[in-house]
Amino acid sequence: MSDFPQLTEEDFQQFDQLLHDLLAKSEANLALIVEKAGHLIHQCGDPGPSDPTLLATLASNAYNATAFMANLSGESAFSDMYQQGELFSTLIMNIDEHCLLVIIFNAHLAVGAVKYYAKTTISLVAKQLARAEERAPGVGFDLTDLNVTDAKALFLRKDAPEEDPAALANAGTAAFIPAAVPEPEPPVALAPEPEPPSAPVPTLPVEDPDQVVVAKAGPFITPVTPGTYYWCSCGRSLVQPFCDGSHAGTRFQPLAVEITNEQKRAFCGCKHSQHPPFCDGAHNRH
Repeated sequence: MSDFPQLTEEDFQQFDQLLHDLLAKSEANLALIVEKAGHLIHQCGDPGPSDPTLLATLASNAYNATAFMANLSGESAFSDMYQQGELFSTLIMNIDEHCLLVIIFNAHLAVGAVKYYAKTTISLVAKQLARAEERAPGVGFDLTDLNVTDAKALFLRKDAPEEDPAALANAGTAAFIPAAVPEPEPPVALAPEPEPPSAPVPTLPVEDPDQVVVAKAGPFITPVTPGTYYWCSCGRSLVQPFCDGSHAGTRFQPLAVEITNEQKRAFCGCKHSQHPPFCDGAHNRH
C-alpha cells in the first residue's frame, strides 16, 4: 500500500460537499471517510451521542476483520459490509486502497437505496484522493496529525462536569479503584550537577524578524468546533497552527477565522498559502 496522499483545504471542502450530497439524497444520519487503519479523515452529519473518532476506529476494525475472514475463504473481492439494527444500521464500503466510507442510517431505510447513492460518492471521493496524490507525487500524509488534541480544549473554554461514580455504577460500568500504593521513599540527595555556561538560547528565529518562518512543509489538519480562531501567520508560534503571540516585534499579525461547524480543517503550515488561513498546496511550490 502506498502512502496516504497529502490533503489540502480543497480536498476537505470537496469531501464535505460530497458527504452532504450523500446524506441529502440517501436520508442517512452520518457519513465518515475513514482511513483503513482507523483514522477519521472527514465526517458529515449528526453523530448523536456517539464519538465519530471511536466509530471510525471500530468500523475499520470490523471491516478489516471481515475482509480477512473473506480472504481465508478465498473471496478476494470483498468490498462492503452491512449491519442491520433495530434503530440504526451501518454500511461500510471500500473507497480505494486507503479509505472506507462509513454510513449510519435509520433502520427503516432500504440499504439498497443507501448503497446506490453511496457508489457515486465513493467514485468521486476516490477521484479526489487521486488528484491529491497527483498534486504532490511521493509526498505522504502524516496521519499522526489526525490525533492532535482537540482544538476546542486548547482554544475554547469548556467546563466539563465531573463523572459521578454512582452514575457509572448504575449504568453497568464498574468503577476502577486502584489498589493502595505505598508512598515512594524520598530520593537520595545527590551532589548538584555543575551549571552549564550561561548563554542565551533564542526561542524564535532572530535572523530577520520580518521573514516568515515555515512552521511545517504541509498542512496542519486540526479538528475545530464553532468559534473564532487566530491563525499564526508568522510561523513562530509554538501552538501551531494558531497564534500564541510570538509575532511580537515582527510585521506579522494573526488572522482571525470564524468556524461555523464542527469539522477538520487543513490550516496552512508553510505560511505561503494564497488563501490563508487554509492550505492551498503552496508548500509544494516552495
